[in-house]
Amino acid sequence: MADKAKKSSADKTAKSGITHEDVLRLSTDTSPAARRATVEKLAATYSGGALTDQDRVLAMEIFHVFARDAEQRVREALSASLKSLPDLPHDLALTLARDVAAVATPILQETAVLTVEDLIGIVQDGDSQKQVAVARRKHVPEPLADALVDSGSEAVVATVVANPGAEVGEAALDKAIAAFPDSDAVKEGMVQRPGLPLAIAEKLVTLVSEKLREHLVTHHALSPDHATDLILETRERAIMGLLREDGASGDAEALARELHKNGRLSESLMLRAACLGDIDFVEAGLAAIAKIPVENARRLVHDAGRRGLMSLMSRAGLPSRLALVLQSAIQVAEETDYDGLDHDRERYALRMVERVLTALDDTGDGDVSNDDIDYLIRKMDTLRAQAAA
Repeated sequence: MADKAKKSSADKTAKSGITHEDVLRLSTDTSPAARRATVEKLAATYSGGALTDQDRVLAMEIFHVFARDAEQRVREALSASLKSLPDLPHDLALTLARDVAAVATPILQETAVLTVEDLIGIVQDGDSQKQVAVARRKHVPEPLADALVDSGSEAVVATVVANPGAEVGEAALDKAIAAFPDSDAVKEGMVQRPGLPLAIAEKLVTLVSEKLREHLVTHHALSPDHATDLILETRERAIMGLLREDGASGDAEALARELHKNGRLSESLMLRAACLGDIDFVEAGLAAIAKIPVENARRLVHDAGRRGLMSLMSRAGLPSRLALVLQSAIQVAEETDYDGLDHDRERYALRMVERVLTALDDTGDGDVSNDDIDYLIRKMDTLRAQAAA
């Protein structure tokens, strides 16, 4: 092998970047280390762009020779050295990609000359190490992502769904959930994706941890009812923790800021939270929108003349009609308290919803949307069942 490489390049060694000393070493030292050093030196010279066209052809011939070297470490060095070459010949890239995983991985992960068909074929061969390398590519087109989900192990599927450069369609995501419903790695990779289909987000809600559910509702477009339920359930658990004095702390401010940052802090959510008695969340939400400290927002919300609330709503750019509904909810909340018995949180929220809807009905205020009213009525039924449990 060394003799062949030496004969191919002996007359042009100086130009190609390999000196006569290098050739002499190859002829006298046939160790893998010597060949590996030659591969790395020639590849560095080639990448530097200092060779003539003729020299580049010669260098590529030498690379082809080393791609068939019997020593795996030499082929590994060649693959690592050539992985980023924009003009790497397709046949050489494919030879290295079809080698053992240790040789193929750099090429599979980075080389641009391999086609989608090449990569699908390699994925379907079933080598999980190679599949993971393909799943990590900067860009994974949808057909290739489909092949990875169809053929891959849990580690492969977790890698591709977590790759923001992978075009994983809804059908493939659904298939991944069905194949690995208990895999935290797969579910977390999906939740963290920049764009998640609504149907997939809704399906993940029941499968992931509380922390990942919070990410789903603050970063993805769940249906309004589903998002509201999840956010308010999170807040309800935190409030119950405080009532039981078990050290839990409901960080309404952090949740409100995250929702606002990602465009999920809707008027409807604020109204529903107020009607269920979560005034802390309403205060934090108004503070986030108005960009003022929560303590300032709290003082304005509870201003005796209610002018403070109107002023805060104006600063936050929220419609005055919402202020009238919030005002009714806040007034009811100030007049309603926990009874201190089991399920008092549920009974408190139930009394809140009933009294707010009655107050709005008495005033003839038609500013609550039918969707919100329907949601609150459904919530009343749920709360009644929970309180009676």
